[in-house]
Amino acid sequence: MLNKICTAEEAAALVRDGDCLACSGNMNMCVAEEICIALEKRWKTEHHPRDLTLMSGSGIGNIVEEVNYRGFEHFAHKGMVRRTIVGHNGANKRMMRLQQDNEIEAYNFPIGIIEQMYRSRSRGMDIVVSRVGIGTFVDPRLEGGKTNAAATEDLVSVIHIKGKEYLSFDVPVINVALIRGTTADEDGNLLMDEEVSNTDVLPVAMAAHASGGIVICQVKNIVCRGSLNAKHVYVPGIFIDKLVVSTDPDRNHRMTQGDIVNRSLLGKYRSPHYLVKKLPLNKRKLIARRAAFELRMNVPINLGIGIPEYIGSVAHEEQIDEDLILTVETGPIGGSPTSFMSFGASVNPTSFLDCANMFNMYDSGSLYATFLGLAECDPRGSVNVSLFEDARGVEHRPGAGGFINLTQGAQNIIFCGTLTAGPSLKEEIRDGRLVILREGTEKKFVNTLRQITFNGPGAIQAGKNVLYVTDRGVFRLTPEGLLLTEIAPGVDLEKDILAQMEFKPLIADDLKLMDARIFREGLMGLAEAIPM
Repeated sequence: MLNKICTAEEAAALVRDGDCLACSGNMNMCVAEEICIALEKRWKTEHHPRDLTLMSGSGIGNIVEEVNYRGFEHFAHKGMVRRTIVGHNGANKRMMRLQQDNEIEAYNFPIGIIEQMYRSRSRGMDIVVSRVGIGTFVDPRLEGGKTNAAATEDLVSVIHIKGKEYLSFDVPVINVALIRGTTADEDGNLLMDEEVSNTDVLPVAMAAHASGGIVICQVKNIVCRGSLNAKHVYVPGIFIDKLVVSTDPDRNHRMTQGDIVNRSLLGKYRSPHYLVKKLPLNKRKLIARRAAFELRMNVPINLGIGIPEYIGSVAHEEQIDEDLILTVETGPIGGSPTSFMSFGASVNPTSFLDCANMFNMYDSGSLYATFLGLAECDPRGSVNVSLFEDARGVEHRPGAGGFINLTQGAQNIIFCGTLTAGPSLKEEIRDGRLVILREGTEKKFVNTLRQITFNGPGAIQAGKNVLYVTDRGVFRLTPEGLLLTEIAPGVDLEKDILAQMEFKPLIADDLKLMDARIFREGLMGLAEAIPM
């Protein structure tokens, strides 16, 4: 029997200069953290491996802590990495600084495209062909997914097949896969029994295997060969070359960044509903409450990061969450999606897909609605959520994540965000009215976007229903541009809305007040208000 078990240091020694290294996971979920640590230790000692290409779908790292960094942050050393091809960089602040300083060649593609890259490479294919990304910064006629000046090679091209326009993405050969599971037998057969999602563990492993590369897997437990129920094996041992047992699972093999162990995220046990915390009525919750009127029962729905996360809490409060089918990009279906430190999981899920198949569903048009954040919007309804500037004018490019797949695949798109932004913004809800105590310094409805993550005219052409739900009003996308259809009680149209936008929207002849129930404590009766 081939001995696959090794230490993290022995595994790190297998990575060569110039390798393309693909990692499974999302933030801390399904990330082989101990092997990442060992690779950084090797770099500090030997200055090898050098010139790596790093590849991941979701962000691999720690969303808040910059001191106790994790995931790809271990590779944020000048010379260690040559290129990154990722779906999102939001958990990689040190890596983003290398990107800003042009110390690495940085590319950002939609998560769903990267998941299809793994699938294509596992079939020996060198390209992925998709319509996802047309008209956004991924389109080579705009930026081609390049996120800094150091990225000069064109990895995306426009092609035409049977009179239709597509984007063709180059797929790299993957030399090393770092994946994670819970329990493996001595042959490498792998269970995911205490992982909150399968993420992209199997596609990453198969892509490296098909490339003639090596697959290194971090686990919590090793059992004797023949011990596992074959029907429960998620990754067959034929795809795994080395097994590393975590020596510090509480830190390096957590279910999520926020959870060491939480079995209600596995679908094994149901968490009591009264444990879900009720949110205070503030500007974020009122946006989520208005957006929740766009929910529908018993159809697939996706909730994004930020204010959309509050919609799940509103649905729970209104006691309709069990009739909703909420999905998360990483794979959970049903239940209540978790937020922030535990984003990517769901409490009481009913089933799971892997990440690649979830994006297949999104891209196919099977998603009824997606609720997403709103950073910048222009007069044509296009949106930027992938490029920002701080107070010093320094650019930050966390990337698009699954945003482009979701907005191009969903039938209904609901953007959620405040009308203005900035630390100065202060609002409260008083006597059923929105009171603006101090205005935000940053206008979010602007003439020109820093980057196009969502193409408004393209959505109109595709027949999408698009809403922009803000604290002060609701806009609908029309062929002529944004149409203001609802206004919040207590808000002055000229002073609080039009004066805070760089462009003047269309205004509906029958401009309505937003539903009064949104601005009052207590249940809104959402179960009766939205269709089954």
